[in-house]
Amino acid sequence: MKDFYSQTRKLWFHLPQKIRFLLVGGFNTVISYLLFLLLFEGCRINYNPALIIQYIISINLSIFTMRFFVFESRGNFMREYFKAWGAYLLIFLFNLLWLNITDIFFKIYPAASQMVYIILATIITYLAHKHFSFRK
Repeated sequence: MKDFYSQTRKLWFHLPQKIRFLLVGGFNTVISYLLFLLLFEGCRINYNPALIIQYIISINLSIFTMRFFVFESRGNFMREYFKAWGAYLLIFLFNLLWLNITDIFFKIYPAASQMVYIILATIITYLAHKHFSFRK
């Protein structure tokens, strides 16, 4: 079992960082979007509180998975955690603004608008984590 783990780890970290980010980020994105849909569509929560709840839950998942599986960081955990939260807080504020503008002014359904934003935020998230949160 130990040999399987070490071989899997070696194969995983042999992948380029951008590929690891796309795989892990894709997983995190799907979970985040499904959580948003569950809250917004399933529980019928307004998109603003649904987004807040979704971010609080999914940010923690994302920080851990990005830290360990993408950037393989060994830095000070608490410092990186709060730096990552800061990056996500900015991304969240833009997301909140995006959802409200696209709903109020352009009448785009929030679930569709959120899907578009997630694509844009993926690029910003990678750059924020690479150059700020988990910088070596």
